[in-house]
Amino acid sequence: MADKILIFGDGQIGNFYLNHFSSLGTPASITSADITDVKQINQAVNDYQPSVVINTAAKTNLEWCSQNQLLAFQVNVLGAANLAEVCDQNRIYFIHFSSGCIFQSDSSADAKKESDTPAPAAFYSWTKVWSEQMVVFNRSPGFKYLILRPRQPVSSQISPKNMLIKMLTFTKFVDTPNTGTVLEDLMDWSYQLIKLRATGVYHVANSGWSTPYQIGLLLKKHILPDLPVEKISKEELDRLTPNRRVDTILDISRLQSLGIKVTPYRQRLEEIIISLKDNIKLTPPNQLSEIFAETAASSRQRTVVNQCYTSLFQ
Repeated sequence: MADKILIFGDGQIGNFYLNHFSSLGTPASITSADITDVKQINQAVNDYQPSVVINTAAKTNLEWCSQNQLLAFQVNVLGAANLAEVCDQNRIYFIHFSSGCIFQSDSSADAKKESDTPAPAAFYSWTKVWSEQMVVFNRSPGFKYLILRPRQPVSSQISPKNMLIKMLTFTKFVDTPNTGTVLEDLMDWSYQLIKLRATGVYHVANSGWSTPYQIGLLLKKHILPDLPVEKISKEELDRLTPNRRVDTILDISRLQSLGIKVTPYRQRLEEIIISLKDNIKLTPPNQLSEIFAETAASSRQRTVVNQCYTSLFQ
C-alpha cells in the first residue's frame, strides 16, 4: 500500500518535503496542529490517517531559544514526545528531525558517529538531545521511529532559513571545516529511508566538508561580486555571537551502508549556488526585499551585516 505522509512544521524543510512527495505522486500534507497540544495532534492524525509522520516543527534560532528556554523546551522536546506517543499508539512510522549541531568536532578528521556522546554548546542543541531521548522514552517494543541529524541545511530555494541566503548578508567568515546537508539531496535520501523503513538514528549530510569562508567565496563568485569576504578567527566569531557556534563533521557511513548514494558537499555546494543565482533572478524584487530584510535582521544578532546585498533586488 502506498504511503500517506503527514508533516508537522510549516517551515523550510517541511515545505521541501511537501513539494518533493507531491512531485512523486505520494499523498502528503502539512498540518498546522500545535505539537504541544496532544488533542490537536490526535485530531490531525485521525483526520488524515497517515502511514508516516514527519516532525520538522521546532524553534531553531539559537538566540531566541536561549532567551525563551521554557517555550523552546515545550516545542522542541515535549512536542516531539507528544508526536512520538501518538504515532506509537496508532502504529505510525515516525520521523523526527534532530540536528548535527549537538556535536563539536576538533578538526576535519574528528567525524562524529551516531553513537558518539553529544556535547551541546547552546540551549537549542540541548533541546535536540533531549528530544531524541523523549522520542524513544517509554515507547512500545513495536514502535518504529527514525531520527535524522542534518547539519547546516542549504538549498537553491529562496528562504530566510536558507544558510546561503543568510551568508549573502555577512561580511565576516570563519575558515573552519563543517559538514553540510543539501536539502535537495536530503529529499531523495529520506524517500529511500522511508521505503526501507529504516529505524534508529542517521546522520544525513553530504560527504566531505567545506568552510564558511569557502562558501563565502563561492557566493561572491557566482551571485554577489561585491560581497566582502573577510576571514576571521573562531575567537572573533565567538566575541560577535551571543551563542557560540560549533564546528561539526558528521560521519555518514551508516547512511551509505544502506546503498544510498551521497554526493560530495563541495561539488553540490557550487551546483546549488549556481541554481540559487538563477532563482534569485526569477524572484520578484519586492519579494526578495522582504526575504532579505528578515534575513538581515536575524544576521545582525550575530555578525556585521554588509551593505551590498540590496543590489540583488534594486
